Amino acid sequence: MPKTTYYRKLQRAERIKPSERLTLFFDLISSFGLSKNPIDTANFLQDLLTANEITNLAVRLRIAKLLLAGKSYVEIKNETRTSSATITKVSMWLQEKGEGFRKVISKLPTKYQVLLKIPSGPLEFHLPQILLATFEQSQLGRKKSLVEKFSENVNEKRSKDKQLKEQFREFYFKRKPKNNTSSI
Repeated sequence: MPKTTYYRKLQRAERIKPSERLTLFFDLISSFGLSKNPIDTANFLQDLLTANEITNLAVRLRIAKLLLAGKSYVEIKNETRTSSATITKVSMWLQEKGEGFRKVISKLPTKYQVLLKIPSGPLEFHLPQILLATFEQSQLGRKKSLVEKFSENVNEKRSKDKQLKEQFREFYFKRKPKNNTSSI
């Protein structure tokens, strides 16, 4: 008869001593503060997280942004392709202690509104607007290429993670041949 236990088996993360956990959290929090620009942050995220973790964090951030913008659960569910449970979790986090979400989301850059039409009239009257639009267009292209490169790297990491998982599966879960030692 199998041994019955009435307590939950400790998971790996729960085996870490509380004092060690504090130093781990301190290092994690400090490391995010050291990223000074979007390129450093993108490189750090790619190195630290798996592709699925990056996607999950990005989706949670988008859910929080949409909730703060007053969108309904149905609209958020359709836009992010997530479950109501995930949206509810993020909503609860926002209600309970959402200062971090609110602060970051309020500082997120908005998409550039590029000047598409040159206003009528003498060009010199609208030169500042045209120069600003040209600058914004170049910044938009730079940021777009950064995000596209980040996305490519995440997809590459996803395929590498999948290969690694398969290799581990083959190594650790090889079926051992059954010993046919039946007595005759």
